Amino acid sequence: MKYVTEGYEPRDALRFFEDIAAIPRGSNNERAVARYIYNWGKDLGLEAYKDEANNVILRKPGSKGCEDLPIISLQGHTDIVAVKLPESEHNFETDPLPLYVDDKGCLRSRGTTLGADNGNAVAYMMAVLARNDLVHPPLECIFTSGEEIGLVGASKLDGAQIKGDRLINMDAGGLNQAATTVSCAGGLEMKHRTPAEWTEAKGSFVEIFIHGLQGGHSAGAIDKGRGNAGKIWARIVNHVSLFTKVNVVSAFGGKMQNAIQSDIKSVIAVEDLDIALREIEKTANDVKDELRVTDPGFVCDVKVVEKADKMLTDEKSKNLVGFVLAMPVGVRDFNPEIKGAVLNSNNLAGVSVSDDEIMIWTLGRSNTDTMQEALGEEVRALADVFGYKSDIGAHFFGWKYNPDSKLRALHTKLFKETFDIDLVPTATHGGLECGVFYGKKPTLDIICFGPKGDGAHTPEEYVDLASFKDIYEYLIKFLEELTKV
Repeated sequence: MKYVTEGYEPRDALRFFEDIAAIPRGSNNERAVARYIYNWGKDLGLEAYKDEANNVILRKPGSKGCEDLPIISLQGHTDIVAVKLPESEHNFETDPLPLYVDDKGCLRSRGTTLGADNGNAVAYMMAVLARNDLVHPPLECIFTSGEEIGLVGASKLDGAQIKGDRLINMDAGGLNQAATTVSCAGGLEMKHRTPAEWTEAKGSFVEIFIHGLQGGHSAGAIDKGRGNAGKIWARIVNHVSLFTKVNVVSAFGGKMQNAIQSDIKSVIAVEDLDIALREIEKTANDVKDELRVTDPGFVCDVKVVEKADKMLTDEKSKNLVGFVLAMPVGVRDFNPEIKGAVLNSNNLAGVSVSDDEIMIWTLGRSNTDTMQEALGEEVRALADVFGYKSDIGAHFFGWKYNPDSKLRALHTKLFKETFDIDLVPTATHGGLECGVFYGKKPTLDIICFGPKGDGAHTPEEYVDLASFKDIYEYLIKFLEELTKV
């Protein structure tokens, strides 16, 4: 095999990166790469484990004199987001990634995602396992599957298989090599349902179409002050109901649990059309002014439509609008230990009315599991008040910030000594595999680091090869330092 990184260091880790890049491994297609890593580890004489979810764990004894030291776990995921340019003919089911090195010394894939997220970690772990000239504690390398589609592999991994009490997650990096994640959020998805009850439609009929909002990820954008279409809709309809009778005829908005709702289309039946139109316009103008800085694209299109056959009963209409209006949405608390980091939030992801049921879709997040549980109980209590039954969907753990982390203290000290740069602790309000592992084993002391790169999940993805080398050498140095403490 011809390697495009020939002449770059570290030769061993880069070759492993290219080897796995030759194996198609988009999410839900990790069987081949899992089998490859498992068999490779067995051939090296390592202790090897593979489960039905295509997670693989390889274990290696400590180097001479370090056999009885505590285990250190290294971790990354094997799957990649399979995205390509429209003109690309690449087949993610069969083709190796078309890698190349650009004129800035960055590794890329021509017209497709590179898979450095998280091929970096896979290559690092394989390189460390293959070498016999390193000083290190006993190693446990955890290769997970399905990270990009909901932390699937980590969630399905048997927690008893995690033997170490210290874990280095290498699904990290970004533009700032000094950034180190120290906490992540858990999540609690809920769908709140009630049977739809209908009556003969009466009055005039108005369509409200709210759109143009930015939306965005409910982790990274929840603190940006953006409008939530469902909440705005409930505000408008509730305000109109103070002046004239209103019944909901239809409503639908929201497509993803982890996205801020950016649009909703609804038809309402109103007793006094002129009053309704006046109050809709007034409230929409108020919202437009309020969002002029944070979400200036807000649009509320209104038009009179033909008579409908049916509308929700008075009680069902009132409870739908009231429940959405009262739903806590956005940031609830900031983290008092990490400046600017969101601690708790709730997202209204969707509102839908069908012939049979009315459904409200929410996703709460917290970096502290007990607070996530409390927020979930609060939302369920609110649902009960309005006659909705709450069903729990996705539920993943958070990784609580540990101010006394010994592993992070060592990381902080060694990183400064190595690069003469201070680490920048960051907390993400998104879900990470670290949270899943922490939920399975709360004694874990966890740190994260990775090489510089950008463009993850896009065909513009790259990894800086100089940084790739620096972080690989830092990992080796860190492992040796663990034998001294």
